[in-house]
Amino acid sequence: MALGGSISRVVVPVLILSVTAAAQSPPSNWDSVRMIAPGTEVRVAAGTAAAVRGRLESVSDNALIVTNASGTESFQRPEIHSVAVKKKGHRLRNTLIGMGVGTAAGLGVGGAQASGCNTFLCNLAVPFFGFIGFVAGTVTGLVWRTGGWRQVYAQ
Repeated sequence: MALGGSISRVVVPVLILSVTAAAQSPPSNWDSVRMIAPGTEVRVAAGTAAAVRGRLESVSDNALIVTNASGTESFQRPEIHSVAVKKKGHRLRNTLIGMGVGTAAGLGVGGAQASGCNTFLCNLAVPFFGFIGFVAGTVTGLVWRTGGWRQVYAQ
């Protein structure tokens, strides 16, 4: 009896959350595009051409204007397939996390290597592996990709 009660405590919320997630429709409301602040980096897919990236100039009921390196481009609402906004990257945060985790792991490995050993070279294992972990973690944090695009409109 107790097992069935604990299972229902887990299953019922999961079912509710899955139904709620399934009920969410894809972003197809033009009002979400109108709420994007001018100057925000956007990616617009329209017609059969490749998606255009640039800074949002303005949005009206019928059109969207984007400025990029090749100039200003205007897209009419009926021809727009999707609009996505650039998400903020977290390179500094990831670098610091990688630095900390790598250093801690390196110090742990160095400590394990040096345990039970009393020679001078064994005592160098802790700072050596700590430095290797520091470098590896920092590089990993630097190259870890974050950011990306969040779709706000799809037709």
